[in-house]
This record gives sequence, structure tokens and C-alpha cells, in this order.
Amino acid sequence: MTKSNSSETSQTSQATATPPRLLDGIRSPADIKTLREQDLPQLAQEVRDELIKVLSQTGGHLGPNLGVVELTIALHRVFDTPRDRFVMDVSHQGYVHKIFTGRLDRFHTMRQFGGLNGFLLRTESEHDCYGAGHAGTALSAGLGMAVGRDLRGGDENIVVVAGDAAFTCGISYEALNNVKAHTKRFIVVLNDNEWSIAKNVGAIASYLNSIVDQSRLLLTCTKRRAISCRRLPENRWRTSRIKSRRA
Repeated sequence: MTKSNSSETSQTSQATATPPRLLDGIRSPADIKTLREQDLPQLAQEVRDELIKVLSQTGGHLGPNLGVVELTIALHRVFDTPRDRFVMDVSHQGYVHKIFTGRLDRFHTMRQFGGLNGFLLRTESEHDCYGAGHAGTALSAGLGMAVGRDLRGGDENIVVVAGDAAFTCGISYEALNNVKAHTKRFIVVLNDNEWSIAKNVGAIASYLNSIVDQSRLLLTCTKRRAISCRRLPENRWRTSRIKSRRA
């Protein structure tokens, strides 16, 4: 091969090289906070690609983690682990959290001998404050942490992420019944995906579904009203806004 051909081959290789992933630059939750907001969809897609690539080889909880990618990004943008504590119900949806907390280079060992655990594990990372593996325990555990924080005068956030299946467990209602009497600051994120081991059934599932449906209807009506008002002549648009504020 001539020198000219070698140079052309090198230039072609550089041109077709895959650009570095945003995900490869995430070594801790602090790195997520430095990203621009417009870059977050790309990060979310890269995380999903990583989940599919690895779990198609090792097995694991793919669906639950595909469903919490944006939620986990948001949590780590707002809160600061390990100072703040994330308590995930069951914790099988903690794979994205693992990726964001310094375990990306070991993610290929998920559920393998000597590798990463399929659930959050306190001995695995300081970012894992609670190890579970069963539904319904997170609210009670989180409440206990919140009470302990209050007794020692701490100010960290306790954030419980619980799916709709957790709210079919009696222990969850025991915790909710005691929240007001025992702490004044307790954050619960309801991750309602309408699914547990199988399709959710019963009164709680129906109630949560009705809330979602009503919220979607209200949002749709609000958007349509805003569009209709903007189509009015300027004076009528101002009058409509004034009446809306008075109402």
C-alpha cells in the first residue's frame, strides 16, 4: 500500500469512527448534573441501548428498567446520593441507578457469579442505602430512615420510589398511616406502570388508572382551551385571560 492510500484509509477510519457516548462520561451522579438539558434525551437513549445490549446476554429485569430511565436521570439531577437516600421498592428497577453510580464498567457482570447483584445492595455501593428484593417494604423502610434523620437533626432527603404494585401490600399502608405523625418531610414517587408480576387488578389499580385518565383529560382540555383562546382577536384574548384569572 502506498503512502497516499494509507493516508486515505486513516482519514476514512477517523471519519467513520463512532463518537464517544455521553454515558461513558458518567462516573458519578455529579456528572449528570453537568450535562445540558438538551443532551438528556441522548443520554436516556444510550442507557436504553446499554440495558438491551447487556441484559440480552445476562438476563435480568429489562422492562422495569427501561421504564425508569428518565425518572432516574431526574432523581440524580435533583438529589445528591449518597447523602440523599433512594429507597426503591423491590429495587429490581435499580439498574439505571447502578449505571449512574460508578458501576457502568461492571454492568456486563449483572447477575453473574461475582458480578453485580440484580437488586440494590448496601455492600455493593455507598449509593445503595437499602437492599430489598420484595415488594411493599420501601415505604416502611424509608419512613424509618426519615424518623431517624429527624431525631438526629439531619436534613438529607429520603426518596422512596414505589410502583403501583407496592400499594397492594398492607405494609405500605401501615407506613402511610404513620407518616404524618412521625415526620414532616418524606418524599414518595409513585412509579405507576400498571404492572407487577402480571397485569394489576383490584380497586387500587382501578383507582390509580382513573387518576391518570382524569389527568390526561384535564391536560387535553387545558391545551385545547389555550389554543382556542389564542385564535381569538387580541382584545377578546385579553378579556378571556382576565375572566380566567377572576374565575
